[in-house]
Amino acid sequence: MSIETVPDPSPGPADVVVAVDACGVCGTDLHVRNGDYPVTRYPIVPGHEFAGTVVARGRDVRAIDVGAFVAVDPVVACGYCLRCREGWTNLCENWQGYGVALDGGFADFAVVRADRAQLVDDALPRRWAGLIEPLSCVIHALDRLGEVRVGESALVIGSGPAGLMLVSLLSRSGCVVDTVERVPERRTLATAFGAARSAGTADELDQPGGWDVVIEASGSESGVETALKVVRRAGRIHIFGVAPPAARAQFSPYEFFDRELTMTGSQSLRLTFGRAVTVMSAGFLDCDALITATVPLEDAATAFDNVRMGRGLKSQVTPASEFTAH
Repeated sequence: MSIETVPDPSPGPADVVVAVDACGVCGTDLHVRNGDYPVTRYPIVPGHEFAGTVVARGRDVRAIDVGAFVAVDPVVACGYCLRCREGWTNLCENWQGYGVALDGGFADFAVVRADRAQLVDDALPRRWAGLIEPLSCVIHALDRLGEVRVGESALVIGSGPAGLMLVSLLSRSGCVVDTVERVPERRTLATAFGAARSAGTADELDQPGGWDVVIEASGSESGVETALKVVRRAGRIHIFGVAPPAARAQFSPYEFFDRELTMTGSQSLRLTFGRAVTVMSAGFLDCDALITATVPLEDAATAFDNVRMGRGLKSQVTPASEFTAH
């Protein structure tokens, strides 16, 4: 990973140029850096959790003005393949994404399609807007999980930023939520975000019969194996955490048959970006508690190391440069 100087970008007819306020680092960015994620080309500017000010727009853009504050939905779908026509834009057969297939937000300026730029109310603290993308992924995960009934028990494995968002939204939906997290400071935060109990392992929690819902949000094989072990009969498991493609978890097919288990997964986000803005604007999350480090662009490696080492929660890179509007 290196920092390079490139020419200021110009928008295409349907594009806008965003001066990036902040771009969050997540586990997917580590996979991109490590080369174990399906990136279509290198070199690439990573970063998919970003927001900023529109400083230029293409000739065909009418709905967004220069000076508007926007968050960027990084999913770029073709719109005509079978998956897109069925509404599964995140599974587009010609999928591209900012920070993965297209240059992303770890830069002073980013060119994005205007239809990927979501207007954000100026009343929302600007530093929060970089959390809209991970929140939209969390909402998609809950969509995939299906109906959550008041009074159901839920276990979230992993209390990183997304895990804490899951805890908050599940508890607000009426679930009794527990968490498993190895970092003591994160266990304390999980309680503040709505968890009834938080422990280092599931064995430390007294839950006869298991949990109705278990969400794996750590991205580890052991987390998946734990989920299969502790979900109740006829329970539901959801895989949210991003494990390396080569990772393998062991399970018994007989267990799925005998206990009538259901397992779902979620990849990125699917038509949830606008709802994420609504949820954040409603104040459902303590966003200031989630953002624990901001570093300048030239120190981006520090932000990556924070994620890799599990230091704090969300680290954001904050570019800051001058730009002459086109």
